Amino acid sequence: MIFSSAGFLAGFLPIVLLGYLLLRWKQCWHASQVWLLLSSFVFYAFSGWNTLPVLLGSIACNFTFGYGLHLRDVGKLPGPAVLSKRVLLGLGIGFNLTLLGFFKYWCFIKGHFTAAACTTGIELPLAISFFTFQQIAWLCDVYNGKVARVKPVNYALFVSFFPQLIAGPIVHYRYVRKQFDRRRTLPKGSLFFLGLVIFSLGMAKKVLLADPLKNMVDAVYIAAADPNYVLQFTDLVVASIGYGLQLYFDFSGYADMAIGLAAIFGIRLPINFRSPYRAASIIDFWRCWHITLSRFLRDYLYIPMGGGFRGKTRRYVNLLITMLLGGLWHGAGWGFVLWGGAHGLLLTVNHLGREYLPYSAPKIFNWVLTFLAVNLLWVLFRADSVEQAFSIYASLLNPAIWVADWSWWKVWLESDWLLNSANLDRVLPAILFFSATIVALQPHSTTRIWSGGTGKPNPWICAFAGGCLFFGIRQLLIVEPATFVYFRF
Repeated sequence: MIFSSAGFLAGFLPIVLLGYLLLRWKQCWHASQVWLLLSSFVFYAFSGWNTLPVLLGSIACNFTFGYGLHLRDVGKLPGPAVLSKRVLLGLGIGFNLTLLGFFKYWCFIKGHFTAAACTTGIELPLAISFFTFQQIAWLCDVYNGKVARVKPVNYALFVSFFPQLIAGPIVHYRYVRKQFDRRRTLPKGSLFFLGLVIFSLGMAKKVLLADPLKNMVDAVYIAAADPNYVLQFTDLVVASIGYGLQLYFDFSGYADMAIGLAAIFGIRLPINFRSPYRAASIIDFWRCWHITLSRFLRDYLYIPMGGGFRGKTRRYVNLLITMLLGGLWHGAGWGFVLWGGAHGLLLTVNHLGREYLPYSAPKIFNWVLTFLAVNLLWVLFRADSVEQAFSIYASLLNPAIWVADWSWWKVWLESDWLLNSANLDRVLPAILFFSATIVALQPHSTTRIWSGGTGKPNPWICAFAGGCLFFGIRQLLIVEPATFVYFRF
């Protein structure tokens, strides 16, 4: 069950929302939290009921470690003195990394030592990367005294809250603690309105842009898997920029829908995207793309390793290690590792350039260079194997590829091109691709609404969001929605 499915929109969401509002109206505060918690477990079970025990076990174990840290902090933890706060934190982080490593990386590691087929006997638990990182951050915050004693229901809801459970944003407990405990009969009207607007915009991104682009991108990568197929110029554009647009609209669409859903229930979640394709440097790109993951890697990996406080050489080594591990977090494959390492190298070059170059190139040049670099590296991220990615890169070096198929452009010159149904399979994808590029380069509407919105109904925003919702639902009635890309991470 995904946010853009008919079952979620017409069944799950209305039932959960009505039950929650009714309990809040009756001032049953604790019951409303339990209702949201059970609903979140049901939502997770629809997508992976056989892995629900993994989520429940992870929540129980992490809460135990966190409670132990709290008791040790106040001097009430019985047991040997060797179980210091540092040891308990290490055990908690070790548990999370072991759980993540077993389900996500065991076969990847074992495959380098044996040719035998590998299986853990159970499918990869949905969202394990997200709820594992979120709980590691919570343990670190408890250790550092940023979080006091937590109620079991509040903690379980913090981890499993269904709008952000599957693919983020990665949230800190201290960010939502007071929101879960807030005793307001009904969610604030302005927040409810903003939630509907943001959810509608996110669904339009997913259904009207990401899903059609997915069909184009998948077709290119399927063709590229055939060793006898010769890639054309348009194939290379779709494989890189096309996938970059698909991933952006898919993932930012999910983030918008998650933020909107949470707001409907009276909970504010952090922004996860801020117009990343308008960035004029790799540094700026990572400040705007998957913001909550970038902050996590900075606060809980880069800075604990020393950050930039132990010399310039150590700074860049730490940066490269952080990006390599960030790439590996996305999936068990060398393509992800190379993708993360390449971004680490680009970040290093970017920092060195800012430090030593006496002048900066024009902003338009920096933007074009950043846009092309980011989208070319998406090939490593999307390709089924490193060999396939390198094959696509090798095609870029073929001079014949750069001679575009001019017959493709003749379609636009023919007087009857729009009426010729035989050409629609080329014309409509081109229009979609061009439109998606323009939209991706615009300021992120969700950020502007979320940070600058007063909650007062704006007729233009209402009309636009209503249109997005209408056409999104209309598309759902025609085509079955695809799962979100980040569901597999």
